[in-house]
Amino acid sequence: MRTILHIDFNSYFATVEQQANPRLRGKPVGVTGGDRFKRTVLGAASVEAKKFGVKTGMRIPEALKLCPRLILVKGDSYKYLESTKRFLNILKDYSPYVEVFSIDEVFLELRNFSWGPVRSQPQKCPRSLPFAAGSFWGAPLPATPAKNYPLSPLETALDIKRRISEEVGEWVKCSIGISYNRRMAKLAGSLYKPDGLVVIADEEGARFILDRVELDEICGIGFAIKKRLNNMGVFSFKDLRKVPLEALLASFKSYGKVLFDLSRGIDETSVLPFYEKEEVKSVGHRYTIDHDTKDLAEIKQVLLKLVELIAKRLRTKKLVGKTVSIWVRNAFKPHLRGEVIAKPVAHLGGEFAHPRGELGGGGFQGAGMQATIAFTDSGMEIFNGAWKSFLKIWDGSEIRMVGVSVSNLKPKNPENLTFLEDKLRIEKLTKIMDEVNNRYGDFTLQRGVLLGSRKVKRMPNPFLADYRFKI
Repeated sequence: MRTILHIDFNSYFATVEQQANPRLRGKPVGVTGGDRFKRTVLGAASVEAKKFGVKTGMRIPEALKLCPRLILVKGDSYKYLESTKRFLNILKDYSPYVEVFSIDEVFLELRNFSWGPVRSQPQKCPRSLPFAAGSFWGAPLPATPAKNYPLSPLETALDIKRRISEEVGEWVKCSIGISYNRRMAKLAGSLYKPDGLVVIADEEGARFILDRVELDEICGIGFAIKKRLNNMGVFSFKDLRKVPLEALLASFKSYGKVLFDLSRGIDETSVLPFYEKEEVKSVGHRYTIDHDTKDLAEIKQVLLKLVELIAKRLRTKKLVGKTVSIWVRNAFKPHLRGEVIAKPVAHLGGEFAHPRGELGGGGFQGAGMQATIAFTDSGMEIFNGAWKSFLKIWDGSEIRMVGVSVSNLKPKNPENLTFLEDKLRIEKLTKIMDEVNNRYGDFTLQRGVLLGSRKVKRMPNPFLADYRFKI
């Protein structure tokens, strides 16, 4: 029997800073992505700051207006990664099936557990567990988890919380969801924060919970999909269960089956251990501008720099791609003239699959468009596809964030090589540029059109998908 725990740290960056600096404990803290006078977006907000209405992804001036005593701290990616390494070492004692979803979010799969008696109504549970839907698990079967821990899933979760407090830090808290599949475990973990522990043990319990949450509270339904469902007369999971599979397939194509299953608490997605290298499916980058802008020249330069970083990574990995995705965002409103972009699995900006949009502390809602081009690792070819899509989705209003990714990747084999003189010359120049920039830093050599443009450098990002295999 599959049992999955979803462990999600609460206000992770902020609590790690509070753990490292006792003077910050119990005080409202906001973690920034850089110099606080240049960057105007919060990467994380402490539990104390959130009580004032401060949110991750909020502009610093707005956050200070809500909480004048907010203490701004420059983020330290390496500090957070080290904390995550300690946490992963704890989890490996319970099961080898540990999937790193992001730096502060992990799935842990326990196997060979039996079911306890079914309870059709929510039950009060011990300690921080506010309620459970469905049944509890019984004791483990003879095949015991790693390290011979004779613990039930609930006891395992409580033991993990204890060890995090002792080995990572008493100020670093997490919410844990326990369920029979990934999506329900993630939903359970989101129901009670901070320091929560919730069980959804079966499909009956899942339906009980699903009928009491919003459509976009579950991973897999974002703003645009919710809007399309609303247009179909679907405003709840109870409504969604009434829609025939054929109708969902007609409206959402293959994703209709995912929605059909979601409404019933079904998810067959497996946990991928972090030591099993996942195939890179996309490479991308995003950039949050420190002010709202509708200056096309400025946006064009930012986009071109992002694309150059992506192209360089493709060449380093000896990959080429044919699908270019572009998305834009203003202060807190996604632009919805295009289709919602599916989650890039591996890219330079973090995970974008979370149902609610919070920059840095999870994913955020984004909308944009995809374009198909010839397989390439050329920055200009990728840029041309991205720019055409941008002009189609942009409604002329000011934007704050630009993101782009390349997917549909394959190895750059000899058959991808060209023998056209101009292309050979460009590839030779690109190779020289990569060598110089690898040695002396990004954009030491750059296109003339980028001279004088704003700095967009590749910073260590704790949500960098590549890091899941380096932790």
